[in-house]
Amino acid sequence: MFRGTRVPLLSVAILPLGLGFAVFGAPEQPVDEARAVGPVSYASQVAPLFAAQCTSCHGDETQEAGLALHTYDAVMKGSEYGTVIEAGNPDESLLLDMIAAGEMPQEADAMSAEEVALIRSWIAAGASNN
Repeated sequence: MFRGTRVPLLSVAILPLGLGFAVFGAPEQPVDEARAVGPVSYASQVAPLFAAQCTSCHGDETQEAGLALHTYDAVMKGSEYGTVIEAGNPDESLLLDMIAAGEMPQEADAMSAEEVALIRSWIAAGASNN
């Protein structure tokens, strides 16, 4: 009964979809918000987070576990246990793990999901001093 009509039926069903894409564009993909705003700046975005929530224990004067977070060089140097930031690899960055798990900061409010995502994006992009 429908032999020979399969192709015309498919074209009738698919044609409106194709026209919709042509007129309205393809459906939007989910956007990673941290990437949507552009590259993360250490100087204007990450360093202020560290200054506000980390440097009372890991600053110029006090450096618990040998970790200082008051300068870029100090952050990249790490602690007495080794590096805490693995540039380009957030999943291997101890500092990010501890922040994301809520283990740090110990004497301040936990960082928000947006702040953790910001640090993750900075590390994933190479943790540059920008």
